[in-house]
Amino acid sequence: MANDLIANLNSPAERRKQVRLRVRPDLQTFEQKYEGKSFTVIKDPVCLRYYRFNKQEHFVFQLFDGKHTMEEVQEAFEDEFKPMRLEQSDLEGFARQLVTAGLVQNEQPGSAQHLFQRRAKQRRLRRLATLSNILYLKIPVFDPDRLLTWMFRYLSWVFTTWFFAASVGLMLAAVVHVTLHFNTFQAKLPAYQEFFTWNSVLYMWISLGIVKVIHEFGHGLSCKAFGGECHEMGVLLMCLSPALYANVTDAWTLADKWKRIIISFAGIYVELVIASLATFVWWYTPVYPVINNIALCIMVLCSVSTVMFNANPLMRFDGYYILADWLEVPNLREKANKFLNNLFQAKCLGIDVPPEAYMAPWRKWLFLIYAVASWVYRWVVTFSILWFFADFMGPKLKVLSQMLAIMSLASLFIWPGYKLIKNIRQRGRLPDMKAARVYVTLAVFASLLLAFFFLPLPVSRVHETGLVAVDPDALEAVMLAEPARLESLADVGPGQQVRRGQLLAAFKSEALEIELRKAKAISNEQWSTVELMNTSAANARRTGNDAADKQYAAEAKKARAKAETADADVGRLLARKSHLEELKAPRDGMLVTAPKRDEIGKLYDRGYTDAPPVFAVGDPGRLILKVPVTPMHFRVLKDDLAARGELEASVYAKGRSDRTFSGKLRKLPAQNAATVPLALTQRGGGSLAVKPSEDPNVLIPLAQVYLVEIEMTDSDTAIDPGQLAVVKIHARWRSGAWWVARALSNSLDIGLY
Repeated sequence: MANDLIANLNSPAERRKQVRLRVRPDLQTFEQKYEGKSFTVIKDPVCLRYYRFNKQEHFVFQLFDGKHTMEEVQEAFEDEFKPMRLEQSDLEGFARQLVTAGLVQNEQPGSAQHLFQRRAKQRRLRRLATLSNILYLKIPVFDPDRLLTWMFRYLSWVFTTWFFAASVGLMLAAVVHVTLHFNTFQAKLPAYQEFFTWNSVLYMWISLGIVKVIHEFGHGLSCKAFGGECHEMGVLLMCLSPALYANVTDAWTLADKWKRIIISFAGIYVELVIASLATFVWWYTPVYPVINNIALCIMVLCSVSTVMFNANPLMRFDGYYILADWLEVPNLREKANKFLNNLFQAKCLGIDVPPEAYMAPWRKWLFLIYAVASWVYRWVVTFSILWFFADFMGPKLKVLSQMLAIMSLASLFIWPGYKLIKNIRQRGRLPDMKAARVYVTLAVFASLLLAFFFLPLPVSRVHETGLVAVDPDALEAVMLAEPARLESLADVGPGQQVRRGQLLAAFKSEALEIELRKAKAISNEQWSTVELMNTSAANARRTGNDAADKQYAAEAKKARAKAETADADVGRLLARKSHLEELKAPRDGMLVTAPKRDEIGKLYDRGYTDAPPVFAVGDPGRLILKVPVTPMHFRVLKDDLAARGELEASVYAKGRSDRTFSGKLRKLPAQNAATVPLALTQRGGGSLAVKPSEDPNVLIPLAQVYLVEIEMTDSDTAIDPGQLAVVKIHARWRSGAWWVARALSNSLDIGLY
């Protein structure tokens, strides 16, 4: 039927005689102000769509009453708005738009069928659009208007001044509380791996559903409070988590844009109130782990995620509608995308597109920037969420990660490309293209594609935070020869300079003391035996007993030998004791390793060859950086190191912004790190997450990591061992296609690299 009507409009002989259009009687009309001018909003109750007409457009729209022909409409317009002229082609174009939108129909039988066909087509398009956004699926379920009317009778006090003041005071109290106790607040927050456990994710999943139900009822009740209607609610799958959504597009019938903004902001406001309450619950319930974790999840969901997603105008959530109402630009994204699409077709393909109505230059730039920024932001957010899912679910759910990645690629690239090609092909537009512009566009596109696949870029550089340490080859260790207990420490600690022979600590070995007492006892016993044998030999000589004299003399000689041996043992034991009691620096340099003060009295069982040193003194001029790298980066470094022999590195030390230090990577570890230094972990200020072990002093990385050593070639006294520094390892440049393939392969586990 629509085709017959358009065919009639294209017949110059018949259109003034036969074509009479009639506005659908079920349409609803509302007045609205925009930039100081009056406009009329037309509501389509069947499709739940809204159209805004200016004064001239609405005048023509009203003349489509089934009685006026197109020619009569033209004459009436020119009489009303003298000296303006209305070209017949412009009138026909306006009529075609109304017919396509389903707002007008002719008087022929069966014309209503077109309306239902259009409604069915619109539903199909909505389903396709829904499937194209896998992280935000909406499924209509019921009409909540009667439920909202009933709820509003009991919740109208929410829209009073006193409740607004109380809720704002609650939010300010939460902000002030967090600000005053920020250090404690930050310390109480769990680390990434501690927060995103299965229990926390389950709490977040349930909390998100409940919070979003309250959020959407906030929209619906606000719309009801200002006289609007809400005729659609349904299930919302946001990031695969079930929630509720409310269609409050009826707010466009309100003349006051600030009321529309309040309706859009209502959900965010409700979540901020909930986040404020959850903040105090979380702060004061550390002894109740379940309640504490749930409150933390709600606090994060209703504050950080609400600001990042709901309040962000680049995504089609509440912030988008707030911005559209504030700018007074309905369907902001569609208009921006249409403007960008028409600009591309006109400038790049040379296709004649319908001319845009006058638009201020700032608004053209707004549409252009918004269309590009919203697409890029949607791309970044989608892949960030997919990366989190892949990282959280792990290799056991590899297939699900692959499916999500493929569906997101289809929604972000394939579907928009399909719509663009379809738009170009419709109505025979291919012959309308200007060959020169098409060739230039194809050349530019081909150049970008070649650059993407072949142009070397610094995308493979490894950028991590490393720990400054003394080169192990320049370290001299102070070892314990046997287990001993720390008695005292000298007034010197790691990072301080020491001199050769300087006292470091005093140890005491109980086993050595026992052995020393035994050796002294043996020595005393043997010397007593020597003295006794000498006395007996002297008595035998006085009595002339030569045989006894010789026997006693031999026994004395044996006892003397044993006594001298015992004395030697005592001397060695005393030397060992002296070494323990006065543990000294073996060289000039910097003290790198030393016990802590609270370890005085601790037994050091380090009397074996491979034990770590108690003290270590090194050359402060020979420094390295221990840099943790992921297996993905390790493979890159391994390939490049095999090809080049060594890799350059740039080191950025804290407090030394005046210069960049240099380093070299000459070798790689044979295997991944079993333990990591405290400074590189989240506890010590680094980024590595660790898991608990039997020994609290042994830190085991939660994920596989390699500790790469960078040799600094131009260090100075401003860099001290133990501090953190940012390291950039200059790997071979690679193409953007390589970077994308590697990121997808390692983040989403889809086997591209």
